[in-house]
Amino acid sequence: MAKRRSKNYGLVLSGGGARGAFQVGVYERLISDPRFAQGPSVLSGTSAGAINSALIAAGKSPKEMMRFWNGIADNAPVVASPVFFHTAARAILKVALNEIRRWLLGPEERRALFQRARNHLPPQRGSLVAFVVEYLLTARFEMISHLLEGIEVGYLADTEPLRERLIETFGGEIVPNNGVDIAINTVDARTGSVVRYVTADVPATRTPDYVVVDAITVDMVLASASIPLLFPPVEIGPHLLWDGGLLVNTPLAPVVAMGADEIITVLVTEPPDPEIGPFENFGRAVERTVDSVLENAYNVDRKLLLERNRLARADKGPYRDVKLYEAVRPARNGRFDTGSYLYFERKVLQHFRLAGRRAGDDWLAAGPLVDHLVDLHPQQQATADDAAA
Repeated sequence: MAKRRSKNYGLVLSGGGARGAFQVGVYERLISDPRFAQGPSVLSGTSAGAINSALIAAGKSPKEMMRFWNGIADNAPVVASPVFFHTAARAILKVALNEIRRWLLGPEERRALFQRARNHLPPQRGSLVAFVVEYLLTARFEMISHLLEGIEVGYLADTEPLRERLIETFGGEIVPNNGVDIAINTVDARTGSVVRYVTADVPATRTPDYVVVDAITVDMVLASASIPLLFPPVEIGPHLLWDGGLLVNTPLAPVVAMGADEIITVLVTEPPDPEIGPFENFGRAVERTVDSVLENAYNVDRKLLLERNRLARADKGPYRDVKLYEAVRPARNGRFDTGSYLYFERKVLQHFRLAGRRAGDDWLAAGPLVDHLVDLHPQQQATADDAAA
C-alpha cells in the first residue's frame, strides 16, 4: 500500500469530450479516500479535462460538476453555423456546374472516368459509391480543394452558448480559485505550438510555451475545449487557440513545473485491445485511431518524466523525484466506443460517472501502484522500486 501522500499531489485530466463525466466519478472516489481527501494542490487539464480542472479549482463538488455536464446533455451549448452551411451549399453548386462544363467541353475527362469504371466491374454492392469516391480522390482531388475553399468559416458550430454557460457556472469570466495552482493547455492554430496558461510563477515555467497568469479565464478553458473544425478557435492576446488535445492531451509537464510531489493521471481511453486479428468494423478502427493519438501524447510525457526520475535518483541532474502513479482509466468494454466522445446524453454521462467510480475504487484498492519504466535494467528497477516504496 502507498503511504499517505507527501506535501501535495497533482491531478492530470485528459481530454475526451463526454467522457469527461468519467473523470468526475474518479475524482469523487479520490476525495473520499483519506490519502487524497484534501484534494489536489496542482491541476492540469486539456479540453474536457480543462473544464473539470477549472470546476475543481473553483471548489465545485462532484455533484455540481455533474450538474454542469448534465446541463450540456439537456441543452447542447453549441449552434450550427448558418454561414458554414450556406457557403458550403453555394460552393457545391459552383463546383458541380464547373464539373458539368468540363464534361461538355473535354472528352478526355469522360475517358478518365470510364477507365476508372472498369476497376469496379463486375459491379457489387457499394461499387457505385466506391467508384465515385475513387474518381474524386484520384482524378479530381482539386475539386474537393475548391469546395473546401468556398466555405467561408473554419468551423461547423459556434460555441458562444458554451462560453455563456461557463460564465454562468463560474459567476463571471474569471475562474474562481480555491487555493489550487492550475494549468490549462491549448494549441496555437496558426503556429501549431503548445500554449499553457499557468497560475504558478516558478523557474520551470519560464519557457515559451508557458504563459503565467494571475487567474484562469473562461476563454482559456473554452480554447482548450475548441475541437478543430468543429468549433472556432479562441483569440487570446497574440494567440488563436484550439483544443490542446491535438498535442498535449494528457499534460503531465505543468504539474511537475508547478511543484507537485506525486501525480495522479486520469485517462478516458481503455487499455490496449488484447484481441489479435483485424478490427471487426470501421467504427472500431476509428476508435482505436483516435485512442492511439491520445495515448501517444501521454506515453511521451510519461516516459520523459520517468526517465527524469531515474536521473534524479542517480544524482545526475538538477531534478527532484516526482512519484507518478499508474493512470486511472476505464475498464475494457465499458461503452467507451467511437461515438462516446461526443455522446452527451444523461444516461450515458451517468454510465461514464459510474465507470469512473469503479475505476477509482479499483485503483485505490490496488495500492495505488507507482508507475515506472518497464524496460529498466533489473538493478535499476530494484532501485526504482525501493525509492517508490
